[in-house]
Amino acid sequence: MSGNSDIDADVGRTLNRLRLERSLTVTELAARASLSTAMISRIENGHVSPSLNTLQALADALSVSLMALFSHSDTTVDVHHVRAGKGLPSRRMTPDHAHDYLLLGKHSGPTGSFQSARICIERDSSGTLPSYQHEGYVFIYMITGHALYRCGAEDFPMKAGDTLSFDAKLPHGFSEILTDAIEFITVSVRPD
Repeated sequence: MSGNSDIDADVGRTLNRLRLERSLTVTELAARASLSTAMISRIENGHVSPSLNTLQALADALSVSLMALFSHSDTTVDVHHVRAGKGLPSRRMTPDHAHDYLLLGKHSGPTGSFQSARICIERDSSGTLPSYQHEGYVFIYMITGHALYRCGAEDFPMKAGDTLSFDAKLPHGFSEILTDAIEFITVSVRPD
């Protein structure tokens, strides 16, 4: 079925954006979805109304939900603007540890999630420092203080201005706080 509806054009633009974000050529996407390159081009240009089966094949090939093909980035996006010193006050608690932090941003989608926080931990009230392990990646930027951060079996000295990034499959977390307090920003990205 052919046509030039707004929905067809929006789906085409979204398909093109998702394909380019994944650095796929039309030929590569066509092979993954078991479709012709001509069909992919016609969909991306809004010249055809694809069937639900075709859309599902494309969604599967791009590792997104079917609904992702109907979300148009220019009209449906979350934007978080956090002013200096602000954020969503939050608290992390484990059996022998608690610390407050400011959630700076958080996004979730069909391909994974992203979270950023500004955290302050005082040495005297830190208790047993927690260890974490999960899928994805972590980035840490030290703002103030001095501490040791453990990734796997290795401790990394961290002081103001230092950064650390790593695969979060490694057990990780602060192993020792060496000053009265530390403050840092952490960014965590997890797959779906």
